[in-house]
Amino acid sequence: MDATQFTIAFFATLLTGEAVIFALSFSAASSWPSLRAIDSHIAFREWVLAGWIAAMFTAGGLLGQSERSTTYGALLFLLANCFGVFSFARLFGLASVGGRNRLLRRTLARGLCDLRARDASLDEELSDDPVVAAYLGALDHVISGNDPNGIRNLVTQLTDVNVPSPANEDATALHLEVLHRLCRAALVRGTDPVVVVGCAESLVGSLIRHVRTLPDPAVALGEASRYLAWLGSTATLMSQRGIASKRAAREIVAVSVESRRLILRQVDPDPVAASGSADMGSVFDSPAAMLVWARDFTEFHGSDQAGAFYGVHQFLTGQKFMGNYWDGASVLSATRATLYGSAEGGPVDTPEARASRQLFGDVAGFDRFWALVSVNALATLRDVRVEHPAELVRPEFTPDPQLLGAYLRTFASHRWFNTAAQANAALLLLMAQADGPDSPWARARARTARSVIRTPAPRGEPQDRPAAMVLAVAVRLAPLAPGEPDQELRAFLSGLSPAALAATARLAARVLPGAAETDDPREAVVVGLGVLRLVGAHTRNTA
Repeated sequence: MDATQFTIAFFATLLTGEAVIFALSFSAASSWPSLRAIDSHIAFREWVLAGWIAAMFTAGGLLGQSERSTTYGALLFLLANCFGVFSFARLFGLASVGGRNRLLRRTLARGLCDLRARDASLDEELSDDPVVAAYLGALDHVISGNDPNGIRNLVTQLTDVNVPSPANEDATALHLEVLHRLCRAALVRGTDPVVVVGCAESLVGSLIRHVRTLPDPAVALGEASRYLAWLGSTATLMSQRGIASKRAAREIVAVSVESRRLILRQVDPDPVAASGSADMGSVFDSPAAMLVWARDFTEFHGSDQAGAFYGVHQFLTGQKFMGNYWDGASVLSATRATLYGSAEGGPVDTPEARASRQLFGDVAGFDRFWALVSVNALATLRDVRVEHPAELVRPEFTPDPQLLGAYLRTFASHRWFNTAAQANAALLLLMAQADGPDSPWARARARTARSVIRTPAPRGEPQDRPAAMVLAVAVRLAPLAPGEPDQELRAFLSGLSPAALAATARLAARVLPGAAETDDPREAVVVGLGVLRLVGAHTRNTA
């Protein structure tokens, strides 16, 4: 009887100890999946079931005055106590933040693997999965409570997740979703931007560390690049309108610029700066992947656009571009000449160049792809009529017209026509010709559509942006240096319908400095494209 009382008392002590540890250590965020994950880890139900059976035998033996039943109960209580010590030790390991994070990281990893195993992510939103939904719910909870430690713990659980391909694509999509929720909280809800930026850097760093194992790294880096560019522009606009604090917008812009630079290092075959061996060599294995990323990287007026074409040129041609775009050198026209030849020489015969020519087809395929890229780039430029707050100025993220001119000149100097008549024919083909399934643009679009990675940054097709199409053709007729004639540009604009010209002038007024200062739509486009002549002005002035 004394042994039975002792075992029962010990069982009750263990049960009370677990209850106290659970009450002090766990919250809605720290046990986000459900109590089942913790229960399976500490085997709590099995332990309580053993104790219940022992209690039934003991109670039956006492009521029926059966020593055998009481002895069985005591033995079962002894077994339950051994089980309880194991459960108590496992629970005590979860009392620390590190222990909980390890458990919840494994839970999240299993959830992502199960999600891909049943292909649910291909037909429904990622947040519809119960495990992911619980994780995002916990994130929203700690954001609402302005709990910096809770935010950091949840981000750590995600960034430390290690799931195999192809489930890691869902993990990448979750990275970008968490990044968006945190940045939105900093801009709109007053969450500490320093905490958000620290977590954002961890998320981007985690994405980059695992990018080589993704099913399609080009789509992941392209979506991340687009979102970061959109995020920087959105933060600038919200700060100017007084919706977001200047401090939050400044931190968001800074992380946007730096993160895009980190992505660029992974893409460039020979980056200008590298923090280690991981930054050397491109993560892409084909020209098609490079085109998917370049198409996305140039949207939303993101930073380092002109410099990104150096890596594109080297990847597509196998040769480095040695010109300086600040002096007016054209990377894209050099890529065209290297691949397809020019008056100065024939095409190169490197393995990279042969693969690129096979992808583009003839030179017309090359010209069409980059024309379509320029359409989306022009359509998503920041509104120059909105004042750029001084505190948000960063390298490669400024209202400087010369920087804008350098970005535009990358496309403007890519010219395969010289007259207004040829420009009209090029515009007609650009608008009316459909892309075949084997065209570079169609392949890039299909790869993006197959991926589960989505961001809030809106995506549009060039055919839905006729004004930007007209401007993309006009920019290739505009003078690139002071003193060059503009009669072909004016003739091209004069041949447009009044509605098309008016729409193009409205777009020019939004994205080109000086275009909004005149009421004449043709003059607005001509004046706005004068920004191209600013590039290389320092060299001309010195000379």
